[in-house]
Amino acid sequence: MPAHMPSPGSNTQQTPSTLVHAMQVLQITARGGHRGASINDYLDALEFSRPTLYRLLKGLKQQGFLRSSPVRGRYLLGYELLVLGAQAGNGAGLRDLVRPRLLALAQRCGDSFYLFARDGFNAVCLEVQNGAYPVGSFVSATGGRLPLGVGQASIALLAYLEADERSDILSHNAARLHSEYAIAVADVEAEIHYLLTHGYAHGVEGSLLPEYSGLAIPILDHSGHPLGAMSCSMLKSRMTADHKADVLKGMQDEVAGMVNKAHGLLYLD
Repeated sequence: MPAHMPSPGSNTQQTPSTLVHAMQVLQITARGGHRGASINDYLDALEFSRPTLYRLLKGLKQQGFLRSSPVRGRYLLGYELLVLGAQAGNGAGLRDLVRPRLLALAQRCGDSFYLFARDGFNAVCLEVQNGAYPVGSFVSATGGRLPLGVGQASIALLAYLEADERSDILSHNAARLHSEYAIAVADVEAEIHYLLTHGYAHGVEGSLLPEYSGLAIPILDHSGHPLGAMSCSMLKSRMTADHKADVLKGMQDEVAGMVNKAHGLLYLD
């Protein structure tokens, strides 16, 4: 891949706005889903000229960030974004280390297993593996984001942050947690206390997925800072005492084995 994307304008002072415009084009394309986006979609949503748009589309296609749709006149996200995304989700080699372990758990236990990491005020799904009994979740695929406080994995990511940082995150997310997920900050804090006491999280009851349940444990570096969280989702009818114990032990064993095998790879300075 070339070292940099050529700016559609010759004036270097235009580079920041050009970068913003390019990101806007990619976001509009992503919203188009499998159909992609048309020229009119871009022009309706953006405030720059048709010639500028064409220069951006050409440059993004040359870099592999866009590709032409089979439908004439429409654009899809390019495969180069998959390459970048795989690396972005693999900090400290975490995704490569966790993927086969999630697959093994999914095959053995039958449920859906996830790797999450923190992304600012959100938790982002870096990997998902489904077993014989896959279930719905707040995220359906790799790359899905949730505000921290939603789901058992985000509890595992929050629990080991400094108290002030955790408070700032929950204050920032409070309105959205309440309006979109029917989750109160007090319930999130109670679940964090539960995890710190018992070593695992099981999410906040009364959310928008009442028929599902789950478990999550943190993946910690040498200083006790959360690098990520491993979680499992399942139907509540499958959450028997024996199955819960089996899934929880399986996740704990896999995380412990992964850290031992990593020989310091997960330990960030």
